[in-house]
Amino acid sequence: MVSLEEFRAYRSPLKDFYDGKYVLLTGGSGFVGKLLIEKLIKCNVAEILLILRRKKGLSPTERLEQLLGKEAVFVNYEKDPQLYLSKIRLIEGDISEVGVGISNDDLAYIYERTNIIVHAAADVRFDESLKESIQTNVRGTQEMLKIAEKCRQLEIFTYISTAFSHCVLGVIEEKFYDPPLDPSVLIKASESENDADVFEQLSKKLIEPWPNTYAFTKSLSEEMIRRYKAKLPVAIIRPSIITTTMEDPIAGWTDNLYGFNGVVCGAATGVLRIFHIHMDYKASIVPADTVINATLAVTWYAASHREEDNVYNCTTDDNPVSWRETQHQLEHWKDRIPFDKSLWITTYNTTRFKLVADVLSILYHVLPALFFDALLQLGGQKPRVLKLYRKVHRFSAVLRFFTNNQWCFRTARMRRVLDAMATDDQQYFPCDAKAIQWNSFLDHQIKGLRQYLMRDPWSTLEKSVRRHRLRTFAHWCLLAVLYGGMLYLVVKVLHAYGYIDFTGLHESNLEECLEAEVI
Repeated sequence: MVSLEEFRAYRSPLKDFYDGKYVLLTGGSGFVGKLLIEKLIKCNVAEILLILRRKKGLSPTERLEQLLGKEAVFVNYEKDPQLYLSKIRLIEGDISEVGVGISNDDLAYIYERTNIIVHAAADVRFDESLKESIQTNVRGTQEMLKIAEKCRQLEIFTYISTAFSHCVLGVIEEKFYDPPLDPSVLIKASESENDADVFEQLSKKLIEPWPNTYAFTKSLSEEMIRRYKAKLPVAIIRPSIITTTMEDPIAGWTDNLYGFNGVVCGAATGVLRIFHIHMDYKASIVPADTVINATLAVTWYAASHREEDNVYNCTTDDNPVSWRETQHQLEHWKDRIPFDKSLWITTYNTTRFKLVADVLSILYHVLPALFFDALLQLGGQKPRVLKLYRKVHRFSAVLRFFTNNQWCFRTARMRRVLDAMATDDQQYFPCDAKAIQWNSFLDHQIKGLRQYLMRDPWSTLEKSVRRHRLRTFAHWCLLAVLYGGMLYLVVKVLHAYGYIDFTGLHESNLEECLEAEVI
């Protein structure tokens, strides 16, 4: 990890671009947003204008204090809270509201000061209603663009989309695509209270062939960006499946259970035992810090190349890894750093056949869940394992599209940005997929998921290892009893139907014994 002092000591066009700038940031309380805050403060921006809404009875100020004090990603906060508090100006607002719900005084401040806008806010739930997704992802982007129009010192508006915004295509270029439908029409339809029920009933038809409302609305949001291209300097970055950090600012950090992180945690805790996936397909995963550094590099580059179509794919197609390779590397750790908060030992199985996965989920998930729930009820506790597996099955269902298809993401434009970066920037803003050492990254990932996501302190490791060994022994004993019982039943059935005859075997053994006695 590079220290704050070392980072600020070096000079380059990329880093100097952010020095003293006012950055308007949405989505700062999310996974990507937290990493952006940490990096922007390192870059010595003048101020981060952070749009934050009230949530669960907490004011934006209370949420920020909780955020900074809780997350390990803010590596200098404990030592120097003022470093963060002096650089962050809270703007109360809600991206899902018309006008983003920002007060006139705050808007005036934004219009006067803002140099850079990074729009990272999004509803990332795959199973969200189409209405909510449109109002947050599409209308929210439109409202931010309207604000950007009035920013007198704006240099660049960067939108963080997704590489799967056009996942209905096999090859995804770094360019704008025609939208599936007119986003303005869909915004109006989502706002109509009279047709709300009809709108949701039609949603499945509307989003076809997109796999979910998230990818669909991201493609519409990109169209919103294109419509403002003649008015504003804009850039789009499309990351693929974002996982944990590789090293910046700390290795293995994450705060969310979505996507690949959820699969690894599910397997490591013994919860996910069968998964529908094509193991030989490319795993379109990308380290989170690669995405953050690429976003900042793209923002810098696009600000001085406004005439270009600044659309960039942030993927690892230049250094691919398959799902099988990721599993092979992660399995090295299953007996060495077992998770303390686990249901059972890791028994992760995969198949590329949906029917097989559905049948095995009954054997591997539903039946054991019923068994565990019965034990909980006998102990006077509330059954909860079957409820957990309902969530697991919903999670698996939304990921099937991405784990059983693969894409070719073009990255020539992103490569142009990398080539424009100074040598030191390659070290302090590492975002070249070719430099990723997958084995090292995956080692950091599994450790980080245990420590940061599952909140298992390393002080529990010795206890977890002992319990893991006992569970492994119990697991093999259960298998021996189960398969032994099944073999016994099969033999009994075959004997009953005359396929196996033990009579001759008994007589032969008796004769051999008598002959032995005579001799």
